[in-house]
Amino acid sequence: MFGLKENIEKDYKELVSDLTGHLVYTILVVVFSSSLTFFLLRTFFNQTIKYIRLTNTITAINSQKEGQVMPSTEEGLYTERGSPYDNRTVEGATESAKVIFHGPRDKKDIALTFDAEMTDGMKAALLSGKVKSSYDKRIIDILIKTKTKATLFLTGMWIELYPDITRELGKNPLFELGSHSYTDSSYHGFCYGLRQIPRTLAIEEIGATEKLLREHAGIDNKLFRFPGGCYTPEDVKLVNQADDTVVHWDVVGADGFNTNTEQIVNNVVNNTQNGSIIVLHMNGAPSAPKTYEALESIITRLKAKGFNFVKIPELLGIREAPHVSN
Repeated sequence: MFGLKENIEKDYKELVSDLTGHLVYTILVVVFSSSLTFFLLRTFFNQTIKYIRLTNTITAINSQKEGQVMPSTEEGLYTERGSPYDNRTVEGATESAKVIFHGPRDKKDIALTFDAEMTDGMKAALLSGKVKSSYDKRIIDILIKTKTKATLFLTGMWIELYPDITRELGKNPLFELGSHSYTDSSYHGFCYGLRQIPRTLAIEEIGATEKLLREHAGIDNKLFRFPGGCYTPEDVKLVNQADDTVVHWDVVGADGFNTNTEQIVNNVVNNTQNGSIIVLHMNGAPSAPKTYEALESIITRLKAKGFNFVKIPELLGIREAPHVSN
């Protein structure tokens, strides 16, 4: 009887030892398998990300060979609304970076805006006589004839070249003026081939145009638009420090270097909705050769849809730039 008890206890200890050994083995296998799975998944995702980046780089290089300069996918920038490389959402960017892309969606009010661009190359072509003008007066004539309100974003260099016209535009109650920086240069990263300005010059570009608008248009400017629509939240803070509101757009006319008038018209008319801010250009040929031809049709068709053209301050419910005495 005593021997039987000893055998049972011995068998029991061996069973416990075996079970413990199997349990430890099982735990080690699970830990090893999990670690191996994690390592393999991490390697897979890292390789996938590298492949995507490589693909984007190759695509960018190929596009540059075709004459296009695309924003780098490695840069933390926002790009022009309507660009195929713009992966932000309008609402998300509006909330996070304090940039306006449209007005209220519950009213038929819309804002027609024009950029007066000027780069060093454009200025050189103008002064050499290669380009006759960088101001298409016919655009302003149509706006006046049709009594259509508009907001005009002027670069400081353009103002210096057209001070008298700037003064006339500033006096016309149909128009609200805003800043488009001093030159048509990128504030951050690759931006449609625009020359990038260093951070130290950004404040100077903003301040210089504020001063020019005060001197020649007689206004204490309150509106700003980044050249090419490219910027970072840090750039927005610089503009806000100047007490300006950053106003971009949600409808792109794509009139830059576009010779297809009907395409420009359709780009605007087919995409405009309540509260839309439309962007076009007022330089004329060669940079905006068909804007004038498209404009009257755009105005007529949008008015036929019941839309009401207003200036940006009216659309957003903010005060207009106060006039100042020089």
